[in-house]
Amino acid sequence: MSQGRPWPRKLVSWGLFILVILGVSSVMRDVFLRNSLYPAPAVPVPAPPLPLLEVTLETYSGDRVVAWAYEAQEPTPGTSRVSVLVLHGNGENLGTLHLSGTLEKLRRLGVSFLAVDYPGYGRSSGKPSEKANIAAASAGLQWLSKNAPEDRLVVWGWSLGAGVGIQAAARAERIHGLITLSPWSSLEAVATEHFPRWLIRWALVETYDSVAAAKTLRCPAFVAHGEIDRIIPAHQGKRLADTFPNLYRWLEIPGAGHNDLLAIDSLWQEMEDFFGHLEEPPLGGL
Repeated sequence: MSQGRPWPRKLVSWGLFILVILGVSSVMRDVFLRNSLYPAPAVPVPAPPLPLLEVTLETYSGDRVVAWAYEAQEPTPGTSRVSVLVLHGNGENLGTLHLSGTLEKLRRLGVSFLAVDYPGYGRSSGKPSEKANIAAASAGLQWLSKNAPEDRLVVWGWSLGAGVGIQAAARAERIHGLITLSPWSSLEAVATEHFPRWLIRWALVETYDSVAAAKTLRCPAFVAHGEIDRIIPAHQGKRLADTFPNLYRWLEIPGAGHNDLLAIDSLWQEMEDFFGHLEEPPLGGL
């Protein structure tokens, strides 16, 4: 059998050059996403303070993620228990949620919750990505469904957590409410607020299309945004709010930005009212 002619050296050289460029491009894209979209903080995540308990979740993508659980006291007779899946922003972890007082504020509302760290955050294994983060959130919802089968389940997400939460809620078999704080309409839409479109087209391999997911949700949805948010502008949240088939409320808070939104006391009162609204029979196939 005769052997084929060897490839020309110039063609081989160009092929290797292209492979190197693609490899470098892939590394640069990964660095860009990690620094811009998933800047996991260096704040340590110790064992949770009592009365919180640590839970380890295994996701369908193979990661083991750390979560902190809190079980509220029995509600007053005639009212339903509420369990909340808590999904933090991209620059947070369980440690910062504790230090900021966010978890304590949730406790004061009288709800049970499970706060989840994304893969690659805190002591969770793996790397953050759209697929991996949604898998972590879905594992959290499955844990709540198993351990609190009679509770009304609510997904609570801020910033990146809102984008993750909407996707997880759209995939859930049982969900009674959704709270999205400082959400985007899609990752591409918010990225183009800050970067040239050509860079976005090159860098983004993830979508987090919140508008598309919102159209499929029939549970009550509460959307809140800071009026002067410079990171995810309020018009992003308004567009998302207009998409929900069962919008409970769109709340634009005057004078609030992005990172100070959760410091607004009136927002927490609004969320407490939302949890009370869930005492009514949910609409849709739930």
